[in-house]
Amino acid sequence: MTPSMGRQQGWRMSKRLAMGAAAVAAALFVLAWVFMQFQPVGGPPSAHQYIRVQSGQSASQVAATLEAHHIIRSAWAFDLLSRYTGLATHLTAGVYRLSPHQSLSAIMSSMRSGDVVVTRVSIPEGFTALEIAQRLAAHHIGSMEQYQKLLKKPLPGMPESRPGVRYPVEGYLFPATYSFPYGTTARQALETMWQTFQTRVIRGLYDPSHSRLSVGQWVTLASIVQSEDKVGGQARDVAAVFMNRRAIGMPFQSDATVRYALEGRVTGGLTLADLRVSSPYNTYLHKGFPPGPICNPGLAMLEAALHPAHVSYLYFLSLRSGKMLFATTYQEHLAHIAYANSHPGA
Repeated sequence: MTPSMGRQQGWRMSKRLAMGAAAVAAALFVLAWVFMQFQPVGGPPSAHQYIRVQSGQSASQVAATLEAHHIIRSAWAFDLLSRYTGLATHLTAGVYRLSPHQSLSAIMSSMRSGDVVVTRVSIPEGFTALEIAQRLAAHHIGSMEQYQKLLKKPLPGMPESRPGVRYPVEGYLFPATYSFPYGTTARQALETMWQTFQTRVIRGLYDPSHSRLSVGQWVTLASIVQSEDKVGGQARDVAAVFMNRRAIGMPFQSDATVRYALEGRVTGGLTLADLRVSSPYNTYLHKGFPPGPICNPGLAMLEAALHPAHVSYLYFLSLRSGKMLFATTYQEHLAHIAYANSHPGA
C-alpha cells in the first residue's frame, strides 16, 4: 500500500467515524427532544387553569387545547400517549383544574376517571327559596340578581302557581348536598334541584289515587309542618292538626306562615300586630292553605304530610325545648299555655 492510499483510507475511516458520531448525536438529540415532549412544562406552583373537555371532543382536539394553554409541552406527545393507553376513547367531558406541573399520565388519569371540578353545596331542609339562592350565590353559582328573576317564575313542569304566591319555585327545590359541575349557571342549579324533587318526591312518594291533596297542597302542608316541628319526631301529629282544622273549616292559624308573610323581619315571638299582617300567607286571616309552600321541606316532612296521624288534635303548643303539647279542646290548649307560662324553662 502506497502512502497516498493509506492517507485516503484513513480519511475515509475518519469520515465514517464522523458520520457515525453525527448520526449518534442526531439520534440522541431526537431521543432527548422526544423525552422532553413528555415532561411537565413547569412554571409557577399556582399556575392552575380550568380546561373544559366538550362531549364528543377527540384526543387530538383536547391535546391542541392543552398545548395552547401551556399545560403540556406537546399536543403530539399527548395524542400519541392517549392512543397508546386507550384514553382517546375514554375522555370524560367536564371542566378540569390542571397545572403545567402535572405529568401527561396524571392529566390523562384525571380525564379517564372524570375528576372534574365540582362545587359542593349543602341545602338544609326547611330553607326558603331565597335562602337557597343566597347560599348558591355565596358559592359563586350565579348571582342574587339572577336569582331574583328566576325565583319569580316556575320551572317547566312545576305545579301551576296560585294568585298571591311569592316564589313559584318555593317548596320544589329538593334539600340535599349537591356537587355542581364548574360553570353551573343559576338556572341550571335550580333545574337540578327541581329534577331531584321530581325523582325523589313526586315519583318516589306521591300517588294521586291515594291522596286527598294535590301536589301543591301536599307540599304546602309539608312546608308548614317543617317550619312548625323544629326538632322533628312529631310531624305526623302536627300534620293531623292542620288537616283536622281544614276539615271543620277552622283557619290553620300557623305562626310559621305569618313569619313567612313578614319575610323574616321578626325573629322573636309574634305580636298581635304581626298576626294581623295583611298577606295571603297569613293563615290567621285566611282559611285553608296559603298560596303556596313557605319553605322547601325534607322527605320526612313530606311523608308526614302525606300520612298524618289518626288523632283528633286541633291545637299544639311548642315549648322552648322543642317538645310539643297537643290538645283536642281549646280548654286543654289553655291549660298547656298556662303550664308553659309557669314553666319558662320547659
